[in-house]
This record gives sequence, structure tokens and C-alpha cells, in this order.
Amino acid sequence: MRKSIAQSILVLIIIFGQYSLFAEGAETLEPITITVQKGETLSLISERHLSDPKRWPELLKHNKIPNPDLIKPGLTLVVPVFLRKAVVGVTEFVMGQVEWNGTGGKGPWVPLKLGQELHPNDQIKTSGKGKTDLHINNVGMVRILTNSHFEVKGEDKKGGPVTVALFKGSLDAKVTKSNPPTTEHKFNIVSPSSTAGVRGTEFRVELDERLSSTISCFEGVVDVAAQGKTVELKQGMATFVEKGKSPVQPYKIPEAPRLKEE
Repeated sequence: MRKSIAQSILVLIIIFGQYSLFAEGAETLEPITITVQKGETLSLISERHLSDPKRWPELLKHNKIPNPDLIKPGLTLVVPVFLRKAVVGVTEFVMGQVEWNGTGGKGPWVPLKLGQELHPNDQIKTSGKGKTDLHINNVGMVRILTNSHFEVKGEDKKGGPVTVALFKGSLDAKVTKSNPPTTEHKFNIVSPSSTAGVRGTEFRVELDERLSSTISCFEGVVDVAAQGKTVELKQGMATFVEKGKSPVQPYKIPEAPRLKEE
């Protein structure tokens, strides 16, 4: 009898442990409540908050709104989990003039807020002395520096690398190392002149006025690709990629700075 009870307890412990591991690895989303602002339309709201903007009728149904014409400033809407965009990250630090656009650059730009969730196709612009630190899920920290234009692309497929785009300016990144180590990239930075793929490292991507890129590796390894050629950057090395050309042979850089959280 005691043996039977002990076996049952052991089975429950194993099941609970497996459930806990699953729960920790799962993406946790909660419903959000939004208030319609002046100038916002149902189309804009759907672009910003829904995983598929064409599902706006489901948003109206969930909120018991019979007519789209009733979407007016001051109205409160609940966006349920099953309609929400995936959360790719969150803002951890905001300084100066930093703007956010949740419609892939198509809608109005608004000030980026501390703690704001980031979704696929969200864009960020910094101007003047503005900069922001972003925590990207399962990746690490990305710092968008002054006078930059950036977009969160997200995962191409479930469990694949997270991709972001740098259209202008520069960024620093501190990508956590995979455990156990892997040869697969977990983070890609696409620019008009190159693509940088990393596993776990600290590095910088800078674009000049001609959109040529300089990629510097402060720690770890960065693979830089353009025009069918890939070069590997190790700690203390950099490469330059002129737009429309292949990366140059890696060269040494001065002692690498350490990225510190603001």
C-alpha cells in the first residue's frame, strides 16, 4: 500500500514538473484594455493590436459593439488574448525624443513609453539626443542610439531567430549566450547593406549617410553577410560593407567598450 502511494506521488511530481517546464517556456499574454484616441480609426486600432487586422469583426463582437461607426474617441475596448499580436519585447529605458509606430510606419507616430510592449512590425525612431533600451524576448538587450530608425520584425517561424531591421543610424546589442551552446543564429540584424547574425555576443551596427554599414564585435562572434559573401567577426574585429558590395576583410578595432544598462 505504501509502495503504491509513493509511486502515485512520484508520478504526480513528474507530471507537475513537466507542466511547470512547459508553462515557463510558453509565451504569456493577457488581455489588454485600450481607450480610443482622437484620430484613431478601427483600421488603425486593428493594425496596432491584432495579429491579423482583418479580424476586426471579432474585436467588435467581443466588445458587443454592433456597428463599426460606434468606434469613437473615449470608447474603451478590450483586446482578448486570441486576437492579440505576439509580444516580442518591452522597453526598459527611454531618454529624450523617441517615437513609436505600431502600424509598420503607416500610421501616426507617438512617444515611446517606458515598459511599452513591442510587437512584430513595430517601428522606433530616435532624434536629437534620444535613445532607448529594448529587452527582446529570448535574445537580450538592444540599444537604439540617436538619430536612428528601427523595426522589430519578430520570428520568421516559431522558435526561429528574432529579426530586426535598422534603416538608419546605429544600435548596440548584448545577446545572451545559448545554453547549451548552438551554432544556430538566435538574432539577425538586417540593414540596407548587410545582415548580421549572432548566437551570443556584444556588437554594434552603424549606418552612414550612404547606408553602408560598419559592424563591430566586442565579444563573441558575429557573422556578417552581403552579396553572397559571409565574413566571421571575432572579439575586437570589425568589417565595413559598402551598399551593394561584399564585406571587407575583418580588421582590428580599439579596445571594445562594455555595454551597460542605463
